[in-house]
Amino acid sequence: MNRRLLATILAILSAGAWAGQTAEGVDPGVPLVRVGVKAGQTPVKLLGNIKQGDDGTLNLPAGGPWGWIAVGADGKPLRSLEGLKSLTICGWARPVSLDTGQGGNRIAFNLNYNRAGFDLVHQRDGRLRLAVNEWPDQVRNNSSPGKLGVGRWTFFAVSYDGTKPSNNVRWYFGDPKMPAEADRTTSYGAGPTGTGSGLLTIGNYNPTIHRHGTDRQFRGQLHAVQIFGSRTGTDGALNLETLRTIQTGAAPNFAAAIPAELTRLAPAAPAFRLTDAAVTGLDVPMPPPGTRPRIIATTDGEIDDRCSMVRFLLYANEWDIEGIIHCSSKFHWKGDGENIKRHNWADEVWLDRQIDLYEKVYPKLSTHAEGFPTADALRKLVYTGNVANVGDMSHDTPGSDRIVEILLDDRPGPVYLQAWGGTNTIARALWKIQHEHPDQMDKVSRKAIVYIILDQDKTFRQYIEPNWPKLQVLGSFRQFACIAYAWAKKIPPPEKGYFERPWMEQHILQGHGPLCAIYEHQGGAFRSEGDSPSFMHQIDVGLRSLEHPGWGGWGGRFIQERSGGSTWRGARDAGNLDKPIWRFAEAFQNDWAARADWCVKNRDEANHPPRAVIAGSLDRSVQPGQKVTLSAAGSTDPDGDRLSYKWWQYTDVDTATPIDITGAASPAASFVVPDEPGKTIHVILEVTDAGTPPLTRFRRIVFTVAKGSD
Repeated sequence: MNRRLLATILAILSAGAWAGQTAEGVDPGVPLVRVGVKAGQTPVKLLGNIKQGDDGTLNLPAGGPWGWIAVGADGKPLRSLEGLKSLTICGWARPVSLDTGQGGNRIAFNLNYNRAGFDLVHQRDGRLRLAVNEWPDQVRNNSSPGKLGVGRWTFFAVSYDGTKPSNNVRWYFGDPKMPAEADRTTSYGAGPTGTGSGLLTIGNYNPTIHRHGTDRQFRGQLHAVQIFGSRTGTDGALNLETLRTIQTGAAPNFAAAIPAELTRLAPAAPAFRLTDAAVTGLDVPMPPPGTRPRIIATTDGEIDDRCSMVRFLLYANEWDIEGIIHCSSKFHWKGDGENIKRHNWADEVWLDRQIDLYEKVYPKLSTHAEGFPTADALRKLVYTGNVANVGDMSHDTPGSDRIVEILLDDRPGPVYLQAWGGTNTIARALWKIQHEHPDQMDKVSRKAIVYIILDQDKTFRQYIEPNWPKLQVLGSFRQFACIAYAWAKKIPPPEKGYFERPWMEQHILQGHGPLCAIYEHQGGAFRSEGDSPSFMHQIDVGLRSLEHPGWGGWGGRFIQERSGGSTWRGARDAGNLDKPIWRFAEAFQNDWAARADWCVKNRDEANHPPRAVIAGSLDRSVQPGQKVTLSAAGSTDPDGDRLSYKWWQYTDVDTATPIDITGAASPAASFVVPDEPGKTIHVILEVTDAGTPPLTRFRRIVFTVAKGSD
């Protein structure tokens, strides 16, 4: 046994060797932090519902009131954890539930909000993720899935060498009967841990995040959680031999039963998939090359409709707008002036006023991009549909007839029918086609794509779905809510800043012309745009969202309600229904801010999106074990701004296991194809310019791993 390993063992077995250490002049084999043990524990304070057992094991129940373990004698950040060039976090974990809050549940956390420190979390599929100096949601630094399991003790360890940009993270796992083994090696070039970190907490966030809720608590038991590190080199990334010694030297009482209070609130293990991968082999109608999507928006005039319409008008050049139609919903209807009383109805004049204000910014707006319609052209596209009552589809209206006209014309489709309110006006149009043009039903079923927000009357389920079984319907029945009235409870902290008062006032509400000035805010903050996903889905930013409902984009992501069916509902990313939209929030909010600038600035004063280019085909067949090279060298920026690059795997969409992308932050990247014939791999390129605000465009490559002799 070498001297270094002997010193490590003696340090681990010695009481009192853990607290008050600094990273300079200390053997990296001696932990900087050790909690969840009977003796030699770093000082801690238990908050909320957390208790500590006789053997030191930390017991964290599966329900509120949520708590956390604050580490340190004075409740202040541990400066010994700052500036670490390498580190290792290890310990024993026994979850009683893998149910998680947004972004996963915390094991060890000392970020200062979303910077300067580290964050070790577990996801609902049992994988662990390490983030350094940043929030973990977009980080793809994961162990393999299934490593943590409900009710079983698992020894975990992750070592990080911040001196290397690639192949510098190693994951290890063991159990009571098996010594730790290497799991995966990943690449994560985040550098040393930053200075100005937050308080170290075990089992949850620290107070810098608590205003956003504390339901990201680990649910179960933690024992002997230890953190090792070095400010001078790579020694803080412990090797397997040392980790196995730690595993045996600080083990919990494996025979002890899980305390009843831990499981009292734990839900049963989920029987559903934790993510909703995209089905393969789907044939979706697409706008012909060189054309824009044809759209018809139907709106019930609610506050969030009026907010969405401000954004809609700033993107009016992205589509061929065929109609903007007033409709009713279960929340808003006009009445008939006789037997049906109006209910929360905003007179149609609200839309006329917005178009009047659009007319004032059109001269500037139209200099920044081609295709913006004039205000007069938009006015001619405004119709009133079925508005008298909720779900009323009893008679033809100018709005329903306009939909019929567009669906029966011979122009190439598809036509996207957006239901910001109820589907009743759309339903009346389809009813008329069914009864007066039955020979056109197949054509219309192929041509129309309905995007529903919430399902705000009964006409979809009672008429459209049973009578038009081949019509593709994208139902954002719940997913839209992450940018609706409850956005502040659904969007995680890093993205939330793009909706709060300082950002909104700076980029939208103040100094951006009369159209943005009428945006109906909430004390200066974002209010609600629950209807915006219905048209954001059709903004071409390179994510190819129109090619497949399950691929995802700014307007969300979908999965079939039943296999082979034509109705789609919101899909989950990492078990989170909201994430398919908010994961792109920084990009689409900055993009909106740039459009607001276009209303008041000359072209040479404003920013414009870059052009993301990938060399080669966007659909490729690859062989198991093949090294795939990726190049975005052809990407450009119209303003001459410097470009940054990010390659990542959309693991929630594809069917392959996670890949390691080398050079993920450079124009040239590569990865090795896993030996998984028939599986798909979705690689996303993000190209972001250095303008103000920074703008991002994407490209998606879909790889199919060949089978046999393919």
